Amino acid sequence: MFLRRQDPFELPSVSHEITVVIQKGCRLEGRLQFEGTARIDGCFKGEIFTPDFLVIGEEAQVAGQIEADVVVISGSFDGEIFATNRVEIQSPAVVRGTIHAAVLQIEEGAVFEGKTKMLSPGFGPNLQQASRFFSS
Repeated sequence: MFLRRQDPFELPSVSHEITVVIQKGCRLEGRLQFEGTARIDGCFKGEIFTPDFLVIGEEAQVAGQIEADVVVISGSFDGEIFATNRVEIQSPAVVRGTIHAAVLQIEEGAVFEGKTKMLSPGFGPNLQQASRFFSS
């Protein structure tokens, strides 16, 4: 399910149509599993598993563990991220925790406090767990 890309800077050819939305004002706690692109603008605490895209909007507050291909953060995140492709931290994001990714991009004005481990493009630890949810 998770394949090595030829160019580590090329974004995957997944549809960017949003398939999951957690609106501003929503509060969820637990485990979120999906395929496609999800956008969180509310509050989420727990685990997120996807072989695709996750977008955390400017007013979102997310805490927990994320396993995804691409994660784009503009809001607040506290926890651990495992990304097979890339993590983008966009202003005015505040990110605290540990990031494991092949590519990490931090925009001027964004805040990152924590540790990072750079991975080989297309591979990341513990992502086999996410692939189990989508192989059945």
